[in-house]
Amino acid sequence: MNIDSGQSSCPLCGAEHLEITPVLHHMICAYIGPQYDFAESPAGYTCPKCRRSIVSDDMACEIVGVSARCTACGKEMIVSPL
Repeated sequence: MNIDSGQSSCPLCGAEHLEITPVLHHMICAYIGPQYDFAESPAGYTCPKCRRSIVSDDMACEIVGVSARCTACGKEMIVSPL
């Protein structure tokens, strides 16, 4: 499900509590997912697919979009660019 970037309420339950998160692409293993899928580590993050460390400004990881998750019902959505 997609939502507009200015939308602040969940289209499923109507709650006003959306958690906005970058979507990351780990180019080493091709994993794409929201930042909260990547566990924090002392060096930065760990990829949930290949378990490799991702350090700050790592050229093998890029932000490819934005997602939103409703904190009330848990629905996940892609935020459409402007």
